[in-house]
Amino acid sequence: MTNDEAQRTGDAPLNALVVYFSQTGNTEQVAGAMAAGLAEAGCDAVDLRPIHQVTPDAWLAYRVVGLGTPVFYYHEPAPVRDWIKALVRRPDPVPVFTFNTNGGNPCNTLRRMQKFLAKRGGRVLDSFECWGYDTYPIYLKSFRKWGHPSADDLAAAKAFGRGFVEKARAFHAGRAAPEAAYDFVGGRTFRLSWICRKPFLDRFFPKLHLVPPLCIRCGACAQACPTGNILMQPDPLFLNLCIHCYLCERICPTNAIRCDWRFWTRKMNPDAPPPPAEQSA
Repeated sequence: MTNDEAQRTGDAPLNALVVYFSQTGNTEQVAGAMAAGLAEAGCDAVDLRPIHQVTPDAWLAYRVVGLGTPVFYYHEPAPVRDWIKALVRRPDPVPVFTFNTNGGNPCNTLRRMQKFLAKRGGRVLDSFECWGYDTYPIYLKSFRKWGHPSADDLAAAKAFGRGFVEKARAFHAGRAAPEAAYDFVGGRTFRLSWICRKPFLDRFFPKLHLVPPLCIRCGACAQACPTGNILMQPDPLFLNLCIHCYLCERICPTNAIRCDWRFWTRKMNPDAPPPPAEQSA
């Protein structure tokens, strides 16, 4: 079979790129399971990479692309959205799958990602969702979605990866490969998602405060920050790129980064006990 014939029948070699944004490892685990499924189903090469290591033109070299994200405030985090918008537009469409992990309501995250990807030449054929343990400070001690992604979740993700290979081959062969369709989520959830954007979060959500005597200048916060919002000079300096994930507060080994969660704990999780006094700035 010639290369042209292979392209027409969808039997040409498939190489896949699976890109993910992950802070605590939930989405990374799902991405790894999907990559394994793709490889098992016959993808000739599967590259699994965190989003910050993937340049905007890298996806041009692949015939299958996957993109995974957690859900923050009913949205894909800004690094994911910015990455999609920066992609070099493909001259030929490519089959794409998207996936997310979440501890609550993902709202229109997958629908919005599909719209953004379509503008760059990505055709989302299918998507996958599963729970992820919610490490947001308000819910952390309530163990919301504890144990997820579970072994069953990861098995389902792997099966999804295997199944997507056939859809990708059908797409490249010109056979029926309809794009995914997502119902619009409206009502109160949509209104909350519209409100919970950066200007609102910057103004009303807890600010990061440093307690200098407790800071050991280890740099863990700066290294972990997904947006490069923290510079060590030599104490941590907070810039204006914060996406309000509060990872720095959670991982600080000396509790030197603090936020006042009293109002939002009562507002968003009224049954939870009040935060200890030492956690308030």
